[in-house]
Parts: sequence; structure tokens; C-alpha cells
Amino acid sequence: MSLIEIVDKNLDKVDRVVMVILFSLATILAFINVVLRYVFGFSLVWAGELTTYLFIWATMFGASYGFKIGMHMSFNALVKAFPAKIGKALAVFSLSITLIYLIMLTNWGISLVKFDYMTGQVSIDMQIPFWIIYLVIPITMATAAWRTFVKLLSVIKLPAELAQELESKKMENREEEGLIE
Repeated sequence: MSLIEIVDKNLDKVDRVVMVILFSLATILAFINVVLRYVFGFSLVWAGELTTYLFIWATMFGASYGFKIGMHMSFNALVKAFPAKIGKALAVFSLSITLIYLIMLTNWGISLVKFDYMTGQVSIDMQIPFWIIYLVIPITMATAAWRTFVKLLSVIKLPAELAQELESKKMENREEEGLIE
């Protein structure tokens, strides 16, 4: 197993575990706060804010994982419509543009975290420094960029006909699983 495969496999585990934990915590916290509010007549002031941040973090990790499993919008139908070599070139171009964009988002996220660290701003209810809240952006965009890079390498390595066939099968599998219509 190559280093790329090991890193990719471990990123999958981390994303899935983080998503499950954060969504579970957010759901449990929201439920507890609703019970406290309607049964006992009081609520935790900070629960709404923390629930929001937990859902945001979980969603961002889910978006990163979406790059791994192919859940984001892509031009697979366009790639399939052209001859194999042109389709492969389009896939490489599309993945390259996506990779550049994700790298730019990662850099922007790093700048945002640095800025918020310097300003010392904190959230209203919990007094969490905003740089901690925004740290999810560079983390998840970097992992999404990694996944796009891995996919780009795999498309480049495959012969054009095989790459096109693989994309067709992936799309069919997603349709069968009900992930796309």
C-alpha cells in the first residue's frame, strides 16, 4: 500500500468519525435544550451557539468527505459524451481547476484564522475565539484538496478508455445507491 493510499484511508476514517461525533453531539445537545426549555422552563443559553458550530464543523467535514465519494457536482455526463481521450482531458482539466480552487480556499481559510487570532474576537455566548471556529475551513479545504489531488493522479495514470469507463460505472453506482437521480 502506497503512502498516498495510507493517508487517504486514514483521512476517510477521521472524516467519518468526526462527522458522526459532531452530528451526534449537536443533535443530543439540541434535544436536551428543547427538553429543558419545554419541560423544565429554562434552557442553556450557550446551547444554540454550540449546536450551530458543531453542525457547521460536521457539515464541512462531510463536504470534504464528499470529494472522496464523488457526491459533489461534476461533469461526468460531459466526459462520457466525448471520445475517451478528450473526455480524459476534460476530467483532468476539471479536477485541476477544482484543485486550484480548493488550494485557494485553504489559503484564504489560513488567512482568516490568522486575522481572527490577531483580532482576538470571541463568540457571544460561549466566548470561543473565532479563530478556533474558523479553523474548520483550512482543515477541510486542505483535505478536500488532497482528495481531489489523489483523484487527479488516478485519472492521469489510467488509460483514457479505462478512465471514461470507470467514471461511467461510478455514476451508475451512485444512481443505484440513490445518491443521485
